Amino acid sequence: MKAHLTHVDGEMFRLEAEESPAIILHAPRKGERRAGPSPMQAALLAAMGCTAADVVSILSKQHISFTSFEISAEAERATTEPKVLTRVHLHFTIRGEHVKERDVQRAIDLSTEKYCSVGIMMRRGGVQWKNTLEILPPK
Repeated sequence: MKAHLTHVDGEMFRLEAEESPAIILHAPRKGERRAGPSPMQAALLAAMGCTAADVVSILSKQHISFTSFEISAEAERATTEPKVLTRVHLHFTIRGEHVKERDVQRAIDLSTEKYCSVGIMMRRGGVQWKNTLEILPPK
């Protein structure tokens, strides 16, 4: 894997991973955000994207259709340096006609325990992890 970072201005950086569009990360002092997530926000977003891709792929392979899929996240950080993530709570909301909780929970568990490299890396680093699930009818 290869990537490249370029300083834009202040604490703003343009990052590119091979074969993907550039993103902006911004790590300003409080109240000075102009663009992009902070590096820690990006880590949380990466975990969300990683597990979302897994869950959707697993459900698709099982021919389980849904009308919408969302993840809401809350994370806590240490209060002293290094201010690492200490807790992550992902709340999965899935809408669909005949979606069974056991099928979705199995997909989430497989992602959490076996496939989502980002989340597994965070947990191995000591982050406490919690997943919750809500299944709703289609809108």
